[in-house]
Amino acid sequence: MPSGRIVIEPQGEVTRIAGAIDESARLPEVLEHARAGRLVLDLGGVTFIDSLGIRDWIQLQQAARRAGIVVELRRVSEPVIRHFNVILAARGARVTSFFAPYGCDRCGREDAVLIDAVTHARRLAELAPPAMPCPTCGGDMVFDDFPERYFSFLSV
Repeated sequence: MPSGRIVIEPQGEVTRIAGAIDESARLPEVLEHARAGRLVLDLGGVTFIDSLGIRDWIQLQQAARRAGIVVELRRVSEPVIRHFNVILAARGARVTSFFAPYGCDRCGREDAVLIDAVTHARRLAELAPPAMPCPTCGGDMVFDDFPERYFSFLSV
């Protein structure tokens, strides 16, 4: 199991969180990076999250609601989405982009592809993964999970 190495790094209007989110993460402290009632988090670098990390995540969201802070999530990693899909209390923030598993039948490439949840909102609501070109061979990549399971975190 990964140890508690997490990076919390403000980058302009966005705060990047990367590494393992566990009992040592202290996520509620991230609220200090909110600006004008808004906290934008980039979760693309989160590689692991355990049950204690989820507890802190839920506490972060509760504290944000109490403070009137709107939380927006960008580049949500697959490990985080897996937990969002199982633990309803972990949902609640607005997700504007996330990574999803895709594979190319032509060349065999497998990749986590970034999906813009705003641009593709209609297709995602219909559980239809957006088409993605393979960066290696230009063929069509295929969504590599069950849409009704993977996209369930979007129905808050």
